[in-house]
Amino acid sequence: MKEILQNLYHAGIGFTKLRKEDIDKVFNELKSRGEVDEGDREFFIASALQKLEKTGKEISEKIMSTVNPNLEKLGELNAKVDELIKEIDALKKRKT
Repeated sequence: MKEILQNLYHAGIGFTKLRKEDIDKVFNELKSRGEVDEGDREFFIASALQKLEKTGKEISEKIMSTVNPNLEKLGELNAKVDELIKEIDALKKRKT
């Protein structure tokens, strides 16, 4: 479960890793439709990268705020399971 939660966290970070080339492709598509002008390219790319980074950070923060309490609970449950295993092992040793 911990791996799944970590993967979700990394997915949020990965969201911000879109390459400039990917955004450039979007710009080219919008330009071909006449929705943007060539003079807007650098502003468009910088703005898109900034928004993606902000959104990625927000997603990561939301994931971590959900994940951390669950990881703590998972750790507590694992500790209890370990205690129970020790008690069971002790009882088995007494029987023999």
